Amino acid sequence: MEEKKFSNVSYEVRVSKGREGIDPNAPDWEVCELEDGVVKDDADVYDNMTLAEANQIAEMWTRKKDEAEAEAES
Repeated sequence: MEEKKFSNVSYEVRVSKGREGIDPNAPDWEVCELEDGVVKDDADVYDNMTLAEANQIAEMWTRKKDEAEAEAES
């Protein structure tokens, strides 16, 4: 039986490059998928969001990752 190994994936909400990010309601925020602490693919960066939208996306991705890992363990 082949075991699927997950890399250390996490999600970071940050201010988009070149933006000030002072206003949480301005579309200055992005969510990045990090593998072992590094963005491996720019396609894994979603930007042009408010801070609330970015946090919501990061929470959703984290939940889906946790569910997939739990399913793989069973």
